[in-house]
Amino acid sequence: MRPAAARRTEAARLLREAERRTAPVEALSTAWPDLGLADTYAVQQDNVARRLAAGSTVIGHKAGLTSAPMREPFGVDEPGLGHLLDDMVHRDGGTVRAPGTVPHGSNPRSASASPGRCVDPA
Repeated sequence: MRPAAARRTEAARLLREAERRTAPVEALSTAWPDLGLADTYAVQQDNVARRLAAGSTVIGHKAGLTSAPMREPFGVDEPGLGHLLDDMVHRDGGTVRAPGTVPHGSNPRSASASPGRCVDPA
C-alpha cells in the first residue's frame, strides 16, 4: 500500500473508532500536516462506503463552511461537502441519547427535505 493510501486508511479508521466510542480525536491535520483536500474526501468516501455496505442509505448531502468568514479560521478556501445518511437523523420530537454525542465536537444541524433534485449547473 502506498504511503498516502496507508495514511488515508489509518485516518478513516481513527474517525470510525472515534464515532464508535463517541470520543473526539486529535485533528487529522495535526498528525498529518500534509493531508490535502483529495485525502480528506477519500477518507470520507471510505467511511461512507463502509456505512453503505453495512446497510445505511444516503438521504441527502450537506455543504459546510459556506461563508468565507467561517472558513477563514480553519484556513479553508472552499466549502466542505458531505453525505447525510439515514442513521444520522433524529426525528422531530425524538430522543437523542446523551452518551451518543461528543460534547465538545458536536455540530447539530437542522435539515429539511428539498422537493426536487439538486442539479449541478456546470
